[in-house]
Amino acid sequence: MTARNRATIIGALLTVLAVVAGCGAIPDNSSPQPIRAFHRENPPNAVPVPQADMDSEALVRAFVKATANPRGNYRAARKFLTRTASAQWDSSGDMVVVDEVNVFIDERSATTVRLRLVGDNVGTLRPDGQLLPATGRVAATFDLRLVNDQWRIDGRLPSGTLIDKNQFESLYRSATLYFPNNERTALVPDPRWLYAGTDTDPGTLIRRLIAGPAADLRAAAGTAFPRTAALRGKVGAVADGGVQVPLTGIGEQSDADQQLMVAQIVWTLEGLEIAGPYQITDDGHPIREDHADGWQSTDVAGLDPNGTVTADAGLSVIRDGALLRVGATTTPVAGELGTGDDLRSASISPDGKRVAGVLARRPGAASSELVAAPYGGAPTTLVVADSIARPSFGHDAGTIWSVVDGRVQRWERGEDGADHMSAVDITAVNNVVRGAVTELQVAPDGVRVAMVVDGQLVFAVVSTNIEGRVMLSGPRIAAYNVGSRVTAIDWASPTTLVLARDAPESPVLQLSINGTQAVGLLSGNLSPPVRSVAADLSTVYVGDSRGVLSLGSTNGEPDQYWTEVESAMTPGATPVLP
Repeated sequence: MTARNRATIIGALLTVLAVVAGCGAIPDNSSPQPIRAFHRENPPNAVPVPQADMDSEALVRAFVKATANPRGNYRAARKFLTRTASAQWDSSGDMVVVDEVNVFIDERSATTVRLRLVGDNVGTLRPDGQLLPATGRVAATFDLRLVNDQWRIDGRLPSGTLIDKNQFESLYRSATLYFPNNERTALVPDPRWLYAGTDTDPGTLIRRLIAGPAADLRAAAGTAFPRTAALRGKVGAVADGGVQVPLTGIGEQSDADQQLMVAQIVWTLEGLEIAGPYQITDDGHPIREDHADGWQSTDVAGLDPNGTVTADAGLSVIRDGALLRVGATTTPVAGELGTGDDLRSASISPDGKRVAGVLARRPGAASSELVAAPYGGAPTTLVVADSIARPSFGHDAGTIWSVVDGRVQRWERGEDGADHMSAVDITAVNNVVRGAVTELQVAPDGVRVAMVVDGQLVFAVVSTNIEGRVMLSGPRIAAYNVGSRVTAIDWASPTTLVLARDAPESPVLQLSINGTQAVGLLSGNLSPPVRSVAADLSTVYVGDSRGVLSLGSTNGEPDQYWTEVESAMTPGATPVLP
């Protein structure tokens, strides 16, 4: 399955979603409004221009809309300023995305006005295109005066820019760049938002790949491009089909580095429906003669960023304390985990060969036991404690994560075949949100982590400090409209998280890592509470008060309601996927 096919499946699911409107609300899912995907056309009449009959309030509102266009150092927005204000305005830095904008006049004379713009802060767009969720109120003061009988903004403006949320959604597009992890074994997604007028030229994407990952990813990912790399010309279409990517400064590379660099280019462009083959040159010469006609995604299939799950294990469920394989009927998995009655939660490794699970022990000093086992084999105890969260595998079967008595711990399989535990430093997370960690799941790429801290959903990045200790860095609130009653989380893909929450309305949400707010999945025939969730690229499974249900697509069309998994319709049943 290609990245384009996968994107189509996820897109089909998104058509039954409703984009969150406003600050903090989960909308009614009767009117889906998915944010538009990457497009390369220039938007017509993208931003307003000053009009002779604009009053002071209208002019300020139009100025905020005009800041959507960054061309020429915000040339369109500067038309609303006096020459003095334009010369003093430092438009570099962050762009604040504002919703529900209101304008209040504080002072007025025949030729001057002082007014305040107030709105809801829903996001911050960094200069590199990374969008971060935000919350709170934004207030900015504007001084205006008449110039040739027309109002213009005068005086010193704050650094950076404000943008109206509707303009942002209309004129910016999300593009996912890919960078190799520190082990150089996998590609990690790095979503950016680009202005549709000029920034979505493929050359912009390549330049950003060369520049490297966003700040929060730099501790865990890099770039395979040499420091001397640059674009040599325009990234453009080839007459016989495909795209030419003219580079310079590449020089000699190892086969591994070259493969990673090609994979960055191919999967970034392929994911945005910029079709190959991709003719990659260095100073006018193909980087590999045997690929003079171009590279295809099949040439770098081993680095497919959506291909981390290689198992064909299908759906399993935990029912009455045992792990069962789901088909036309449910069949107990071989071994103790399939025949026992004390399994409470479990995860299956991406290759389907290992299971990590939490057992409920008999009454005593500790009530939970974390075990690991070959799929269908005998379990080995990793730790015993009072409370153990549902475990999570990393990028492969060799790493297991869990939260043990509130502490994040990690087991890594050594050369001796044993799993060795190490504590994970979450100091940076505690500086953002204080409270108990109750859930943690590692993304399929092994780099990002989603965790529930004091009921709030947090994203962080797995990194290693100079002493070699594993830590969670770059933490941020994942979304501000999720609330504080998240009960379960699971990664559908490296870019998409699905979560359940203790709420009668929209109990199941889907959230992208691209900085946008959470969206509510269909909920009409669910029976809350929803206590468990499992997801992959094609289907979301939940466990509600009746049993396990699924939401996906049928004959290429998105499902309009949750479907009962007949063999798993037992109260308390929990879905499990690799």
